[in-house]
Amino acid sequence: MGGRWLIVLVALSGCAPSASEVPRTLRAGEAGTVHFSPDGVVVLSGVLRFPNGAGRVAAVILMHGCGGVGNADAGWVPPLRDAGFATLVVDSFSGRGLREVCTNALKLSANDRIPDAYAALKLLATHPRVDRDRIVLMGFSHGGIVTLRSATTWARDRYGAGGPGFRVFLPFYPLCSVRYPELLRLAGPVRIHSGELDDWTPAAPCAELVKDMKAAGNDADITIYRGAHHSFDNIGLSITHLPNVDSGAACRINATSFDAPPVSRLPECVRKGATLGWSPAATAAARKNVLAQLATLLR
Repeated sequence: MGGRWLIVLVALSGCAPSASEVPRTLRAGEAGTVHFSPDGVVVLSGVLRFPNGAGRVAAVILMHGCGGVGNADAGWVPPLRDAGFATLVVDSFSGRGLREVCTNALKLSANDRIPDAYAALKLLATHPRVDRDRIVLMGFSHGGIVTLRSATTWARDRYGAGGPGFRVFLPFYPLCSVRYPELLRLAGPVRIHSGELDDWTPAAPCAELVKDMKAAGNDADITIYRGAHHSFDNIGLSITHLPNVDSGAACRINATSFDAPPVSRLPECVRKGATLGWSPAATAAARKNVLAQLATLLR
């Protein structure tokens, strides 16, 4: 069956294709919901949007947090499109039958989602309007960890060998207190954005990590937003305490390798509870900072 008719039938049925039916390329003019498979079994989706105009553009792939697609990641779509970027918001959960992993971090680890990012990259790079040499990965909280770890040469070589690469990595409030040696070998520039008052994924370990990244010869930096909590760019979210979420804020773990077997239980340092909420000032500053960083790094 031709790829064109497959796409039409999938759209008419309202169902996701099977892994064997997922189109490998995107056509000119194609936007909206797209599907891809990171492993040949699971089928994931994303929403692709373009700025006005007809020329080739840079693009940003956005990875959501532990609660699924929400206001933080989706809230970045309008300002990025206004600045001339295409956006692809990836949904790592629906295709796996998940709603959230905030209250049970073992359901799906950040490392499990690294293939999602590279599979989305491989598909997006085929779109005629996308400049495959200027694709950015941006993620939030759990998705920020995905972004941070996807920035390693280990991730690029394992999941993106022979294909396009990410040009820039923008992890927003990632957990940096679990350290892997691979994090000191980066495949591209990393710009971390964290809140000063974040008690879920604290800024201090990220600042320490960036210092070590720089010492190892990598292009890395961090911006810490004064008075900002976790998920500070989640527009309209009141300052809220979530008592049941898993938090590794108290952890300081030096892991052996990304290739080590996955853990079957959470470390004893993991506690319950975290605070999050919108900061209008931090959001405005982050919008300005990100666009300035991309203008410099995508030249």
